[in-house]
Amino acid sequence: LQTAIAEGAMALFGETYGEVVRNITIGEPEIYSNELCGGTHVEETGDIGLFLIVSEGSTAAGIRRIEAVTGRAAYELVQRRFKALRMASDLLETSPGQIIEKVQSLLDEQYADHKQITLLRQKLASVEFMERLGSTETIQGVTLMTATLEDTDADTMRQMVDQFRKRFPQNSVVVLATVQDGRPSLIAALSDDLVPRGLHAGELVKFVAQPLGGSGGGRPTMAQAGGKDASQLEQALAAVPNWVVE
Repeated sequence: LQTAIAEGAMALFGETYGEVVRNITIGEPEIYSNELCGGTHVEETGDIGLFLIVSEGSTAAGIRRIEAVTGRAAYELVQRRFKALRMASDLLETSPGQIIEKVQSLLDEQYADHKQITLLRQKLASVEFMERLGSTETIQGVTLMTATLEDTDADTMRQMVDQFRKRFPQNSVVVLATVQDGRPSLIAALSDDLVPRGLHAGELVKFVAQPLGGSGGGRPTMAQAGGKDASQLEQALAAVPNWVVE
């Protein structure tokens, strides 16, 4: 082992070597690999036949590890992948050579449909929100609105908050909520003139999110939060008027 290392061979720490090891060199006349080996070697790559790399990763800094199949296992893998390719082309109603183009076309259509659905959801949310603007309540001179918007994302809720603040630029507080995948999201905002009176949107949204198993924060005039338990959302929003009064 000492002789092999002195000649430039490499041994890996953690590997188990017997009393006798082989010193394998690759390259002639210039050697570019000189290592100790306890594994299997062949005289030439033609003895291996088909060689397919199935995975590649890092084992240490500057060292990569590949895993491959050869011989019968490699041919069986090729057959399975050709079968999968044929099945995919049948499902996509195209030829194997056109699968990439077909998939890209479907992805483009999906992206366009997603944008259209998002716009439609925003319009529906806007209509629903504008209807609810007429049902705000006034508490000690403060216009207050709490609402749960169905299937609405954070960007849409921010747009609704902007509409509320334009409609009620002074002495106003709004808390909006939505539930996606069973998890509630919140956004709270208040007019600038309420900040000197001690109201803070970040504290408000934390107050609402606490019974939902969540937390949040933000600026004095606008803040966001998330929760884990949507079952308490209605009760949490119902507590907002008392918070404003206190």
